[in-house]
Amino acid sequence: MRKIFNYLVPTVLVLGTLTSCSGDGDGKEIDSDIKDSSKTLMTNFDIKVFSIPSPVQTSMLINQLNLPFYSDILNDPEKVSGYSTKSTQALNLGVYGTDLGYSALYNESSYSLKYLSAVQKLSEKLGLSGAFDKSFMKRFEGHLSNQDTLMKLISDAFMQGDMFLKNDNRKFDAALILAGGWIESMYISSEINIKKATTRIVERIGEQQWTLVSTIDLLSEYNANGVNDELIGDLEDLQFYFDKMESKYTYVEPTTDIEDKTTMLNHKLEIKIDTDILNQISMKIRSIREKITN
Repeated sequence: MRKIFNYLVPTVLVLGTLTSCSGDGDGKEIDSDIKDSSKTLMTNFDIKVFSIPSPVQTSMLINQLNLPFYSDILNDPEKVSGYSTKSTQALNLGVYGTDLGYSALYNESSYSLKYLSAVQKLSEKLGLSGAFDKSFMKRFEGHLSNQDTLMKLISDAFMQGDMFLKNDNRKFDAALILAGGWIESMYISSEINIKKATTRIVERIGEQQWTLVSTIDLLSEYNANGVNDELIGDLEDLQFYFDKMESKYTYVEPTTDIEDKTTMLNHKLEIKIDTDILNQISMKIRSIREKITN
């Protein structure tokens, strides 16, 4: 039986949910739904549902298009020690989680280990070290050549962290991790498109219009003492440019798994983005990401 896990970081995860086969994480394949970039998964915070796709879908799309691996666009793992506040630690845990998933999908072992180390350090600072203990590290290093197993291992680890945060009433941290992962996923997409323009990547960027709305709603819902005000304002500025796109939404009935209590959206969205608008979106995403990582 397959399960849809709440994902914590865009790794194979973050910002949404990650689909995986059940098992111990060794040799299991990722469910086909998570490999379909047209699918939108959903994550629950309390009783409210937010539609935010897992960043791994974007990373897989990039990989499937046979685009090169661009290490220069990823966040420097050496910066990890400079993130001193809980909010910057949570946001960058999402960022590094996405970078980890991206590098692992390209079988870039040396980068994967560096980003795994960064994820582990931030997890410790946020009180999530149990998800990335010595046993996990050993299993990860033992499966560096097995892409699907790495995705499963990372998914399970972040699932544990996500569940812990929500059960410990730390949904503020969980929301920031999710947002950080999605922003990094968008940044990677836009920067790769600048390096090598690709129609499918442009479509992928455009498809995030409604995800942006969900991200703003999520950050607004869990905005302790106004900490998210600046980030929310920046995302609302980004939304201004997305709203200038031409889009056509076609409703398709969602698929619900009653036993697992999960729902997957199957809607279709046709996007037309003017070059100038795309450039504005890319520049704004870069600006938001720089504020998070610098």
